[in-house]
Amino acid sequence: MSIQEGLNMDPRIPLYYQLMQFFRQQIEGGQYQAGDAFPSENELCERFSVSRPTVRQAINELVREGLLHRIKGKGTFVSAPKIEQDFIQKLMSFTEEMRQKGLKDSTRVLNLKVASASKAVAAHLSLGMDESVFCLERLRFINGEPIVVVTTYLPQKNCPALDKHDLTNKSLYETLEKHYGIKVCRARRILEVEAANEEDAGLLGVEEGEPIQLSKTVAWNQFDKPIEFSIARYRGDRSQFTIELRR
Repeated sequence: MSIQEGLNMDPRIPLYYQLMQFFRQQIEGGQYQAGDAFPSENELCERFSVSRPTVRQAINELVREGLLHRIKGKGTFVSAPKIEQDFIQKLMSFTEEMRQKGLKDSTRVLNLKVASASKAVAAHLSLGMDESVFCLERLRFINGEPIVVVTTYLPQKNCPALDKHDLTNKSLYETLEKHYGIKVCRARRILEVEAANEEDAGLLGVEEGEPIQLSKTVAWNQFDKPIEFSIARYRGDRSQFTIELRR
C-alpha cells in the first residue's frame, strides 16, 4: 500500500505528519483498544512504503501526546485515556480526588524516616537549617497502575509520631487532621516537565528519559503556617491537568 493510497492526503504535508494523523484517527476511532500492541516500525514501513525515520517520528509524536507508550523490550502499545487531575483547582488529597472520580487508589510506602532539613526544604517550610523533618516517599496507584511517586517533607515537631501511623491505607491529610489537629487550608503548586531518571522509570513503568510531570507543593495549615512540602512525579502518558481561568 502506498502512502497516497493509504492516506489520500495532500502530498505537500510532511509524510510523518500524515502518518501521525492517520494513526491518531485509527486509535481514536476504536480500531485499537487500550493495551493493544501497535504494529512494529518494520511492519509500518512495509505497509506504507516509507522510511523508518518517517515512521519513528510519527510514533514519537503520538508517544509525546500520550496516545501510545513504549515498554522496554516489548514494543509500542496503545495507552489508556489520561487521568484527569483537578488538584490545580481544588485542594484535596489524592485519595479523596480519585474516589470522587470513582477510581480505586492504593499506596505503597517506599520510605518513611526522620532526616535533617536541607536548605531547600527548610526554606519551603520556614524551618531552621538541620531541623528534623519526616521524609515520606510513596508510590501511588490508580486501578492497580502506578501513576505518581511522591516525596513529602513535614516538620517532625508538628506530627512527632507520624511514623507510627498506617499511611498505606490512610490518607496523609486525614491522619494529620485526626491525630494532630492540622487542617490543610491552602497550597501553592508549581508544574514542570522533566525526563524520568532510572529510579522513577522503574517505579512508574516507563522508559528512562520519557517525560514526566513534576509538581512541587507547599501547603499551609489553618494558622497560615507551612506544614508540608512535596515533590510529585507523575507519568506523563497517563496524567493531564486542568486549569480553569476566568475573567
